[in-house]
Amino acid sequence: MTAGDVKQQLQLPGVGQIGVVVENVDRAIAFYESAFGLGPWDVREVEAPNVWDRGKEKHIKARLAFTALGEVELELIQILEGDSLHLEFLRKHGEGLHHLGFFVKDFPAKLQQAEAMGLQVLQKDPFGQLYAYLDTRQHGGIIFELIAPLGDQNISMIRGQLPG
Repeated sequence: MTAGDVKQQLQLPGVGQIGVVVENVDRAIAFYESAFGLGPWDVREVEAPNVWDRGKEKHIKARLAFTALGEVELELIQILEGDSLHLEFLRKHGEGLHHLGFFVKDFPAKLQQAEAMGLQVLQKDPFGQLYAYLDTRQHGGIIFELIAPLGDQNISMIRGQLPG
């Protein structure tokens, strides 16, 4: 099964988010602003006391930064506390492209469908209602993220709920 097969079987929309793991959000923002003129940035610090990471409950604190690349959201991810999928990626690959996100209105159904297809859920929010990273690396070398959108906007519900 290819990444294209996964996208087609799940009937995913176009890519809505590009997730990049970085060591330092401020340094990454400075680079993207000076090199490409990207911004403005929406920077948030988030603490997740109970995310599910490959079946284990974990505490993660992160610094996230978001900006628009046309119709696509660019997300920079810096882990401040806790061990996570993102830190594993950083240790193994260094900074770089971590996931492609897809904003899906029928999030619970898509997540259930992905699991029925045999895709492992790498990480999800405590209630399994806002986001889920799917292990699609063997099908295309990258993680797919299912994201519940905030209304009709292509921003995540979780981002919409974070204090700015």
